[in-house]
Amino acid sequence: MSSNLRSFSHPEYCPVSGVAEFKSDGAAMPPPQAVLEAENLHFRYSDDADAVAGVSFRIMPGEAVALCGHNGSGKTTLMKLLAGLLKPTKGLVRVAGIEVNARSAQEVFRTVGLLFQDSQDQLFCNSVEEDVAYGPRNLGFSDADLKKQVALALNITEAQHLEQRPIHHLSGGEMKRVALAGIVAMQNSVLILDEPFDGLDPAAISRLVTLIRHLASVHGYSVVIATHQMSLVPEVASRMLVMQGGGLIADGTVRELLTNVPLLEQARLEPPSITRYFYKKALLENRKPERLPLTLDEALLCDDNR
Repeated sequence: MSSNLRSFSHPEYCPVSGVAEFKSDGAAMPPPQAVLEAENLHFRYSDDADAVAGVSFRIMPGEAVALCGHNGSGKTTLMKLLAGLLKPTKGLVRVAGIEVNARSAQEVFRTVGLLFQDSQDQLFCNSVEEDVAYGPRNLGFSDADLKKQVALALNITEAQHLEQRPIHHLSGGEMKRVALAGIVAMQNSVLILDEPFDGLDPAAISRLVTLIRHLASVHGYSVVIATHQMSLVPEVASRMLVMQGGGLIADGTVRELLTNVPLLEQARLEPPSITRYFYKKALLENRKPERLPLTLDEALLCDDNR
């Protein structure tokens, strides 16, 4: 990823250090406010069982969180609730402390950006430039600010060379980056990405992983990534939420949950192949599975330390 990403700094949010901060007079500063909260969230389609049932969690500024679950676990429905596209049957969503409802919808759309699983559902203008400009134009950006935001967003997503390209001439990976550029151009501080890696080749996945990491760690975006590809979770997140049957069954660090193979099996999720290998190897050797690696680099380090 080029240094273009480092030229952007979000004006309102920055990564959370997790360390208490103090004012110059010595008084403790209040803890940072959650940028996204779900409180006892329920949603039901017509007369079916709840697609989301009793889900509660908080996302802090600068956090990168993986939302994991098998197909049908409720991930996409939950993301639409968080983005204000669906109204909860019960419970509520707060964005920067403001409850999401009909009165606050406009402010929510200025804060939370949702990247659809299928980029073709999100891109509908003729050219890349038009599409990236569509959101900020409708938010009332001046012509000068609009031009600046489009250029900046394309720079951040390394899609500036696509500016005049017709949408239907884009590859799958290019569509993802252009759709993400449209969200960045709106100055959203919370990014919700629904299965962003689906349908991409390894090179496109690698570029998107790098971009997501920069947006969260360097530029202070809060990112929620829904995925069932467990091998990518350590690359993009430090925290993990696991859904099953519409409910949230686990909330913890990526290392804690990805090395809990029985939990993943319960949730019908495959741990990273390297993690499963070392887990099975320990069981065959009648050892307690400990210090399970999440990546190939960690596995090589484990072997070096034996």
